[in-house]
Parts: sequence; structure tokens; C-alpha cells
Amino acid sequence: PPSTAALCPQAFLPAWAMAHVADDSGEAAEEVVAEVFACRICDDVMLDPTTLPCCGKSFCRGCLRRWIRTSVHTAGVPRCPGGCTAKLPVRLPARSQTLRDAIEQLLPRALARRQEEAREDEAVDGEVCYGSLQEFQEVAANRDIIFGSRLGVRQGTPGIVIGNFSDGLHVTVRFDEREDGSELCVNVLPEALMAPLPGGFRLGQRVAALYDLLLNDELGVRLGTIGTIVGRLGDVPDRLLVLFDARVDGRTSYSDGPVSVSFREVQLHRPLVGGFFIAQRVQSAMNLIVGDRVVVRAGTCGSVLAEFSDTRLTVTFDCPTDANDASGSGHNGCFNVLPMEIRPWCEPPADLPLGCSVEVVVDLFGASRVLVPAGTRGVVLGGVDEAQVFVAFEACEDGRCPHAFLAVYVSVLQKVSSEVDVDSSHSGGGSAPGVQRSYTWPSTAGGKRGKTPGQLPRPPTEATLVVVVDGND
Repeated sequence: PPSTAALCPQAFLPAWAMAHVADDSGEAAEEVVAEVFACRICDDVMLDPTTLPCCGKSFCRGCLRRWIRTSVHTAGVPRCPGGCTAKLPVRLPARSQTLRDAIEQLLPRALARRQEEAREDEAVDGEVCYGSLQEFQEVAANRDIIFGSRLGVRQGTPGIVIGNFSDGLHVTVRFDEREDGSELCVNVLPEALMAPLPGGFRLGQRVAALYDLLLNDELGVRLGTIGTIVGRLGDVPDRLLVLFDARVDGRTSYSDGPVSVSFREVQLHRPLVGGFFIAQRVQSAMNLIVGDRVVVRAGTCGSVLAEFSDTRLTVTFDCPTDANDASGSGHNGCFNVLPMEIRPWCEPPADLPLGCSVEVVVDLFGASRVLVPAGTRGVVLGGVDEAQVFVAFEACEDGRCPHAFLAVYVSVLQKVSSEVDVDSSHSGGGSAPGVQRSYTWPSTAGGKRGKTPGQLPRPPTEATLVVVVDGND
């Protein structure tokens, strides 16, 4: 179908231009239209039109690059040629496809002439810089660049080649950062530059493995292992060389050298949403529900796999399927969760082991009310850090406070004894290692919770129980 530009030239022309087009014809009308699509630098029809966000004016892309090149050597920091005096980025915006289509439809002969002139200029002048670099090519510093006795540009810093310097040896580069904070370009030897690493990574950056990495058909690097980028693998476009801090294949990174990985197999080592890290052990802070089923119970341990979005993490839990799912459809154990739905996990203190029955000795307050009254009992689901444990508390008898899953300081808890049903096959009434005991969750008649001393609090669901397989009471 015919383009919109061919059918509606008035969509691109101001009113004064349309008046001239209506009165004139042929070359005169084309000159009027060409004036509308003229570059503000060369005053000719725009070739590869590029619109600057600072002022909204459009220019030839080649003219903008020549403007940047000249400004760097005369003024230091290039400014907008449209007159707004804003700093001009050396990484120009994308070409304006709308203006490009309009010029093709309304000024095909003028555009063909400009393209032919551009090809001739390129054949005469070329854009090759010293060291076979190209003007406006993306590069990176392959070493620390020193200014006198001070560090000027750190190894791995990306930049763009602006052009040759007048001494016949150096090229002018605009680096993204300088250690002194200056925005001026730097004249460096071509051998101090290299092609940028794939994936936007930099030399010396700390990264974490996103997967278990196999080396020679055996596990070599575990998920979450931290390492340092030391280079790229030859001319392979998507491979990095990483020196990992630890390996599990019996070799040492420093003696056996770096590992070749795809840039998609590692991620910059940084805190993820919620302050978590790749491969960090976590536990569910509440029951996770899909549809009308609990798929992950509170206190279930898991590991952070990745950042799913700006607000969610992908976590794989240790209990991937619901054992009570009669349909057998199950889940794969990976869920995209909010940071508030998980907590860090660690081994609980030795005196408050997993499954231990505890009692809180003070009221635990929320924003404006008591969440857990003093004397409420609960079960330790796991550790949070050296000072806190994650506890599932029973509901209050009067119904004011429902079941709660909270991270609580160990100092406000006391361990309480629990009534146990000992396996009838075990004779002697004492405790012996290896005897399995099931800790029951008793309830009184009518479904209300019993408050008999020594009983464990009732869990969130009837299916929950704690099994102890050693000889400790």
C-alpha cells in the first residue's frame, strides 16, 4: 500500500510551506519542501536524520559527528549545534525513521544526490584511524591509563573513538568515566585500547555464576560462585574468561587458569531486589499460594536463582511439589516471589534447633498493635541470622491474633518441653539414637487449640509435623 507520507505530505509540512507548494509546481515546490527537511549545520537535505532530545531539532548524522570532532579539539566538551547549549552526547540517538521515510517519499532525487555525495566523500577521506580503528567505534581501556602520577582511566572503562590526534600517533577517545571526574577526551595510543567485552561487561568486574558450570563433563563451578573477569576468549564474540574464587572439580582457579563462559552464564555481582544475592539460601516467610493451593509452606528453604523483574526474584524451593496433590500435576519448585515473601536462612542456634517448641516472653508489636502476646508458643522453622530465628506462632485463644510467621530475636524466646508420642515398637521408655518420634499437634474438642502445658502449638495446616530422628528429647 502507498505510504502515509505519499498520501499526506501536509503531515510533515508547516502551513507556510503548504501554501508555497499549492502555488508552485515542479522544482520550485521541491525546493520549498527541501527547506523544511534541511539540516541546521550543512543547510542541505538531511542524510540519516537524527533528532536531539535536548532541543528537538534534527541534523544529518554525519554533520553531528563532524561537529563533535571539531568541538572536542576546540572547546573540549561538545555542545548542541541547535543553540540550546546543552552538552552533546557522543553516543548519538537512533536515526529518526519517521523523518527518513518522509524524505524518501517527498524528496527522492535530493536524497539520492546526498547519498551519492556521501559515498564519494567516504571513498576520498575514509574514517580509518590509527591502529585500524574506526571513528566513533566502541572501545575499552585494556590497562590503567595514568596521567602523570595519577590514575586517569581505570582498566576496562568503555569509551568511543572520536578521531585521530594531530601528533600522528594517538587517537582521541571519550571515555565514559575518568577518575578525576572530568568530561574531557583523552589522547591514547591505539595499543592501550581493545574491543569492548560482550554483554557490556568490563575487565576486573566481579561476577557470579548463574548456573552450575560443567568443565570437562564434570561439575566445576557452582551456582553463585564469585569470580573476576580477566578477558575474552580470542575472537569468539560471546565468550568471557573468568577467574572464579572457588572450584569444586578438585582444581584451583589460579593454577589452572580462568574458565571460559558465555556472557549469559554470569551476572554482575550486586545486590538483587530486596538486597538478596544469587544462590543465597532463603526461606519462605509465609505460605505461598497458587490458585487455591498452598504450594510452598512457610519456612521452606530454597535458593535465589535470578532477578525475574524489578520487583520479583526467581527462587527454587527444596520441596518442589505438593505431596498432597492428588492430581500429580505438581510444580517445578521455581517461583517468582516478592522480596517480602522470603527471608534469609541460616542454621538456627544449637539450643533452638529446627522444629524446637518455644515461647515468647514479651509482647511482639507490629506497626500499631500486638502481633504475638507474651506466652504464645511456636515452632522454630529456621534461622535468619546469628541473633534471630524464624518462628511459626499459634493463634490466640480469643481469636484476636491469628497464626503468625515472624523473625524473632533469640533473646525474647525460651525453649519449652513438648509431649511426644513414642513409637510403640521402642521398648524401655528411654530415648535412644535412631528411634523415630513424631511430634503431634493436639487439639481439644470442637477443633479449638489445647493449652495444655507441654503441647506444641497447632500449625497452619493439619498436615504439618516435625520428625526427630536422633535420640534427643
